Amino acid sequence: MTFPPPPSPLLFPTVSPSGCDDLISAIFELARTLCRLQLSDEELALFTAAVLLSPDRPWLTESKKVQKLQDKIYVALQHEIQKKHSTEDKLSKMVSKLPLMKTICNLHLDKLEFFRLLHPETAMNFPPLYKEVFNSELQYSDPRES
Repeated sequence: MTFPPPPSPLLFPTVSPSGCDDLISAIFELARTLCRLQLSDEELALFTAAVLLSPDRPWLTESKKVQKLQDKIYVALQHEIQKKHSTEDKLSKMVSKLPLMKTICNLHLDKLEFFRLLHPETAMNFPPLYKEVFNSELQYSDPRES
């Protein structure tokens, strides 16, 4: 049996000129390391919820309430991991990915800002949820209003 040659190292040739190589590489590195943890659907859902409910977002007005909710989700996640008789360090391995996730988020915000400057008319039409998640109500004001 013969196999085709491996794909080109540059999987996204159209992305390279836009300067997103670092972002794409970081996303794939995160995905690779999370896949190694072999998370169940429940573990992945709880971890996702814990990450999304981050109390350190600067525009939050009630970060203590968000912190309490996030703590409850981490307790549920720990319970789920223990229920499946997984290793105790699984949660710490998951939490150790948070700095990389913050780096990815910051890279993404940098790319969004760059895109907004190059294509303001397109950025104005981003979906409302996307704008909300990335705090874009402040960043995506119409330049014609200035």
